[in-house]
Amino acid sequence: MNIILIGPPGSGKGTQAQKILADFDLAYFSAGDILRDLAKEDSALGKQVAKTINQGKLLSDQLMAQIIRDFLSKNQGSIIFDGYPRNLNQVVFLEESLVNRKGIGLVIYLQVSEQVLTARLSSRVICRNCGAVYNLITNPPREKGICDACGGELYQRNDETPEAVKKRLAIFRQQTRPMIDFFKEKGSLFIVDGNQPIKDIYQLIRKKLIKTGLALIGA
Repeated sequence: MNIILIGPPGSGKGTQAQKILADFDLAYFSAGDILRDLAKEDSALGKQVAKTINQGKLLSDQLMAQIIRDFLSKNQGSIIFDGYPRNLNQVVFLEESLVNRKGIGLVIYLQVSEQVLTARLSSRVICRNCGAVYNLITNPPREKGICDACGGELYQRNDETPEAVKKRLAIFRQQTRPMIDFFKEKGSLFIVDGNQPIKDIYQLIRKKLIKTGLALIGA
């Protein structure tokens, strides 16, 4: 079964995805991680991705389709998609791509208030070296500006300043809301209150996945 995690920036998709992967045998497509890795490359594609990210914009559907095709060719099992699709055009492309791979079984939507999202993202810093993520309010590093894990420098992404956050949330509402309504009509949407503590959110997700027939690792 293939799963999609939907949620606005700062909703905790990546955190929940890691918990899911620890319990269930799934390949992981993280749009954010893949695009950030591409942005570091000294290539035409890498520079294009970096420029788009720094402007707080989303990559084109055509470019994302290219990245998805490459990922699917390398991963044959069930997959959890984090950060993709983001609009109806991408939904159609993904459904067609997975038609012979059990399709889209479940869509998990992490619903979080805009006030909470803005506070989370505006306080988030990332390690330049290992990519560890900290929140200066809820999960600060032991030493200011230094990563606990590797001692690397912590920085705030250009698209996570308060102004850029507002722009990202506006794009999410405009492009992603119709997609959420689409999955709701199909009956595959599972809405979770993302304002709750992380462990409580995951318990709801875990129970739902087991109920849908996804086997735990080692079960």
